[in-house]
Amino acid sequence: MENKNKKITKSGMIKVKKCPCCENRNLSVLYKNMWDKMHFVNGIFDLLVCNKCRLIFLEPRLNEKQLSKYYPEKEYYSFHNINPLALKYHKLCAYYYSKKNPLVSLLLTPFKPLFYTYFTDNNHEKALLEIGCGDGLKLAIYQQYGLKTAGLEPYGSKLTEKEKGLGIKRQSLKEARYKENSFDIIVLKEVLEHIPNQKLVLEKCRKWLKPEGKLIITIPNTDGLWVKMFGENWFGYDVPRHLYNYNQKNIRIVLNKYGLKINKIRAYDTPYMLDGSFSFRAVALTRKREHPIIFSNAAKILFTPISLLVSYLGKGSLMEIECGK
Repeated sequence: MENKNKKITKSGMIKVKKCPCCENRNLSVLYKNMWDKMHFVNGIFDLLVCNKCRLIFLEPRLNEKQLSKYYPEKEYYSFHNINPLALKYHKLCAYYYSKKNPLVSLLLTPFKPLFYTYFTDNNHEKALLEIGCGDGLKLAIYQQYGLKTAGLEPYGSKLTEKEKGLGIKRQSLKEARYKENSFDIIVLKEVLEHIPNQKLVLEKCRKWLKPEGKLIITIPNTDGLWVKMFGENWFGYDVPRHLYNYNQKNIRIVLNKYGLKINKIRAYDTPYMLDGSFSFRAVALTRKREHPIIFSNAAKILFTPISLLVSYLGKGSLMEIECGK
């Protein structure tokens, strides 16, 4: 974004004057005085909406350095993937898509709308990069299926030996250096919305992706059912970590702008989006972080049939986009 499209405040935060997606100047305040309902880190923010393309974005916007305090190392879930339910979910998704056991795949097919897509079928020896990989939960699964893995994660502590073995680098996108046409698959799973410079990440993905490669983007969906029900407490907003909030229309505009062609796109749901929204509503009402039943594995299991139904209806809180050059 050019300097004329933004204003730098005394604190160094960016106040945007044009829509980051379509550059329209007709903006409205959607929600005011929003705050961090997950970790209670200080800061007050607004959510603006573009009245043309309906992109919803944070005001003022933070840079990577300012954002880092909102990812507390000892608390943020991506650095500590110890939740056994989440691990089982990802292993099940990967096994389903590997097609190792046709009978198991057939039995799991009714649950497919809930599954995150794994590229574990006939992709041995292919090179995969995950941007925003946390501690490498998904990379470890991919490596078990024979893929050559690499990962970028700007936040967190010193790399462990396990993380180094997965090819993870503790670098920002600006620092990262990979050769052109290096990867068969690049994954941005619930990451694009966190990155201040959308132009940088999408241009680098296009550069690093092989000509026939696949870029897989998973992001919250502002046209989903739960955003209509929970409003400012929708888990997908996750202020201030989520800087940009897309729907199918405006994500197409952004991807086309940076030379990426969409192959397919789907809306789906997972129980943690509904569970997280109930959690944010409870936090807003009580100003307390701990709620023993809400945002628990038991609640996620309870909400699974609801998320499955919403996924079948195409009204889920997530979008999965497959695109290429």
